Amino acid sequence: MRKHITFIMGICLLFLACQIEKIDTEVALEDSSLSSKKERPPKTVKECKAINLDRCDIPGYTSNFWWPNFDTDWTNLFASTDEHQLNFIEYNDGTANIKGSTILGTCIVEIDVWIKDKKDWDTFSAEGGSFKDEPNDCTNVVKEDLYYYVIDSSRSTITASGGDCVEEGTFGVEQRPDPNDNTTPHFGVIVGPGAGLFDNSDPLAYGLSTWGWLINEAGERAWIMDFNFNIECEEACETAFAIGNNDADSTCFIEDGFNRWGWTIGPLSEGEYTYNVYAGAGQCDTNKGELVGTVDVKYDNGEVTVTYNIDDAYTVSETHTYAGNNNYPTKNGVNTVAPGQYTITPNLSGDIYVIAHAVVCDE
Repeated sequence: MRKHITFIMGICLLFLACQIEKIDTEVALEDSSLSSKKERPPKTVKECKAINLDRCDIPGYTSNFWWPNFDTDWTNLFASTDEHQLNFIEYNDGTANIKGSTILGTCIVEIDVWIKDKKDWDTFSAEGGSFKDEPNDCTNVVKEDLYYYVIDSSRSTITASGGDCVEEGTFGVEQRPDPNDNTTPHFGVIVGPGAGLFDNSDPLAYGLSTWGWLINEAGERAWIMDFNFNIECEEACETAFAIGNNDADSTCFIEDGFNRWGWTIGPLSEGEYTYNVYAGAGQCDTNKGELVGTVDVKYDNGEVTVTYNIDDAYTVSETHTYAGNNNYPTKNGVNTVAPGQYTITPNLSGDIYVIAHAVVCDE
């Protein structure tokens, strides 16, 4: 049995008959069924360990957290041990949590840092975000392949204890540079292949980097700090795309100048089609990927229906579907392959193109 996810673009008309009664506000608020109603908590997408980097920029050092004391040694690099471990937990509402502890000498740092507002590169850059090209990095990081967050200062803390600490106490955490200051670049938190930036072992290992301030009791930005680590997840998730049934059916994004792999399928006339879906097929090489299911495409009377049939061995954390008369969707008049920009155009006619994207995870 397979999981089925169907997207339909159509026109629906819904008629509602409403009766309005005057409600006593005080009585309504006292009703426990209203006052106790809470939003459903976000669902965990994956739970991962933060893995120390074998630093290519500072030979001989491993680390996952940097808190420099410029009065002593700027290489104040903290790392996980068997007793002190950082974790990365991602949720389905666009948030994630860096949580746990890391250590340097006798200084133990307890970390509870939240990040929010997950975006792809096209959306992040369109809203003023920038990519920080670290001069000493050693990974094959590609900005279009990353996700971008920002530190949620309203609920992030870092607590330090021990004689080797720069300072003991509990501190707030803010994004650095200031994302609200239009005079400085906004780099955010980067997550994805190569995002650890300074990993000496695997140039495309999944990782995270960000830059922040520690805030003292007076509300001052007292110290800078960085996170740089790889991410190792118990649940492995991969990007997946549908591919045409022969070379004439589809075009690899890379052939059209994009840095991201995947396929646009078409041109298609009205009819019904089935295509294979491959996960992890970097450079559009299906021999490197894994067949994870199929998609059914139905184009009839201007309406497009796309049904994802993903094998039961996987869970599906995201799907994005494009259907339109052009090879690619556009943002501000420019072609894009960012899944967040995929939509199904209504009332289509003539030949169309389809892009079917999913993120699949091992059960």
